[in-house]
Amino acid sequence: MNEQAETLLAQTGWPADDPRLLSLLPMVYMAWASGDLDAGEAGIIRERMERLDWSAKAKRGVAERWLDPQSPPGASELRSLLSVVRLLSPELPKITRLTLADLGIEMAQSAGAADWATPEVCEALAAVEEALGVDASEACHELLVPEGKRPEVDEEEPAAAFDVGVMTRLLGGAYRDVRIEVLNLLRQPGFRYVYGSDRATYRERVFGWMQELARHGLGATSYAEEYGGTGDVGRFIAVFETLGFHDLSMAVKFGVQFGLFGGSINLLGSDRHRDKYLRQVGTLELPGCYAMTEAGHGSNVRDIGTVARFDAGSDEFVIHTPNGRARKVYIGNAALHGRMATVFAQLEIGDVGFGVHAFLVPIRDESGEVCEGVRIQDSGEKQGLNGIDNGTIWFDQVRIPRDNLLDRFATVDKDGNYTSPIVSDSKRFFAMLSTLVGGRISVAAVALSAAKSGLAIAIRYGARRRQFGPPGAPETLLLDYRTHQRRLMPPLATAYALDFAIKHLVRSFLAHRENRSREVETLAAALKAYATWNTVRTLQVCREACGGAGYMAVNRLASLKADTDVVTTFEGIVTRIADQSHLRDREF
Repeated sequence: MNEQAETLLAQTGWPADDPRLLSLLPMVYMAWASGDLDAGEAGIIRERMERLDWSAKAKRGVAERWLDPQSPPGASELRSLLSVVRLLSPELPKITRLTLADLGIEMAQSAGAADWATPEVCEALAAVEEALGVDASEACHELLVPEGKRPEVDEEEPAAAFDVGVMTRLLGGAYRDVRIEVLNLLRQPGFRYVYGSDRATYRERVFGWMQELARHGLGATSYAEEYGGTGDVGRFIAVFETLGFHDLSMAVKFGVQFGLFGGSINLLGSDRHRDKYLRQVGTLELPGCYAMTEAGHGSNVRDIGTVARFDAGSDEFVIHTPNGRARKVYIGNAALHGRMATVFAQLEIGDVGFGVHAFLVPIRDESGEVCEGVRIQDSGEKQGLNGIDNGTIWFDQVRIPRDNLLDRFATVDKDGNYTSPIVSDSKRFFAMLSTLVGGRISVAAVALSAAKSGLAIAIRYGARRRQFGPPGAPETLLLDYRTHQRRLMPPLATAYALDFAIKHLVRSFLAHRENRSREVETLAAALKAYATWNTVRTLQVCREACGGAGYMAVNRLASLKADTDVVTTFEGIVTRIADQSHLRDREF
């Protein structure tokens, strides 16, 4: 034993007459360094020390002096013990740094205690170490590495271990070109984020973004070429999905304007409706709404209360909200920008009801003034999506031309005669609602985009942010902790699985657009539900994985969480068939 170590031991009172006792020194130090000992813990360590078949008196002396919870060693004494370990260990083989017991044995042998570490002694020392309940390798590292400033680390993001371009092309799928086009557009300065805006400013910014998207022809994508589009619904879904990487208010308002309002004209109307309105919808000259949901009949579309009565004398439909439960609620674009609404109402001709049909109803004139008989109320502040002007709409005997009935599935002539190519009321109703399948697919896709954004933020943060780590070494990356990996990697794997599933669903949907497929409709409903629930769970995990940084608005997780919570609700159309004798055809 060197002179400096002997001096330190003498100052602390550690017995220096038996070098074998040095085998206990690393474990005694760690017993206190890892936290205060209580009587129970000290008793277990003492009991296991008694298994050492040598120098009972010396062992008791160590136990009484250094393992007494009533008289713990002082900070300076512990520091001296640590110094002794570091003085005696530099020349020891690295193999001895695997456990505290091995380290102690080598220290004792280097101080002159040779040929005493029998298998029984080694087993007994290992039992003492086990009683400490510490990570052996980490404890050895803490003992042996001198304290001081941690080494500098290279903060530059390492190069990817795979070809990013190839991966991008693979994940882009059949519509990778339009995804790239949209992403390049969103990188333009005009689309930059501005935090802390009031609701009115935010709404106008989102509307400006919408105008820019329309100017690039993205809104009309799913419409036929004569209306400014490409006739490719899959391309429209890809645009909508990609917008979800940027701002969810913009994405949802885009879906309301071009997908729901424009889509209802395109899919539920006839050529005269498309010729008159669709190009204006695609260029955003005609902002519109999709007024289906009512206060008393959210998902139960069959029983909505708004009425559309045919007046043969004037050749008009009269749209009316008969009571408060029939008011249209949460209608996007209604509070500020919308000038026309696709209104779902119960068609009545004389004393006969023909069920739910869709009508085009002006709600504002070209100057932005609310039309006569229409009342609109702003929905106000919401949990999220405050860039969308949701509103409530009432109709008081509002008259519209007979031609404003979207008549793909049913027509009414000037004499009030009702005709439909679908005989069954139930089949007609479900055929009308089947046009919403694309909306469900789009919601699943945009929800997944938000989850992907959150995962990209959290995983990149985990690959850069460092926390804790052994002394003398760089702090450990968050993503190198197994618990961090177990939190983020399963949601990442789920995101890939959902991406492939949604792409498969889109292909199936496009293949069966002309012939309704119950399988596609079922998959769309199921994936919409699962994908949106998964997004809510995933974003919470991502927020927590980023610690306090995840709570800051500038890091986007707060807005992603707030804006996606409602996706579990909308497009959740539930159709309930009552047990009524006149509904003979149940094959929907």
